[in-house]
Amino acid sequence: MAHAILAAEVQRRGLLVDVCSASTWNFEGDMAAMEARLTCERHETPMPKLLSTPLRKLDLSNATRVLVMERAHISEVLAATGLPPERVTLLGAFDPEQGDEEIADPIAMGPAAFEACYTRIRKCILHYLEITPDLK
Repeated sequence: MAHAILAAEVQRRGLLVDVCSASTWNFEGDMAAMEARLTCERHETPMPKLLSTPLRKLDLSNATRVLVMERAHISEVLAATGLPPERVTLLGAFDPEQGDEEIADPIAMGPAAFEACYTRIRKCILHYLEITPDLK
């Protein structure tokens, strides 16, 4: 959902930003969760990426910023990519209301959990885009 939301906002704003996403677990080729797809569909947010890509298959060497959902993902991204720590950030850090909290994976928690997750991710992404000067 984060990929879909960020890609839609980048396109809507006409920003020159490449959006990619990957899993820290090896779910290579697995489809995005049906609830995630349905939630994005309800919000009219196109989901341009439906299949999972493992982190090890992405070249993030030129990434300006990598946003992760959970703190454990930070060390996994750093170990897999060699990026400097200042380029890997918890997405929840951009939540103007909740601050530096993780965004829990709603898998197997039902539609309401996916809806809440979508809303929070979107709020964080919008705030990130608003306060990041090099994206204007």
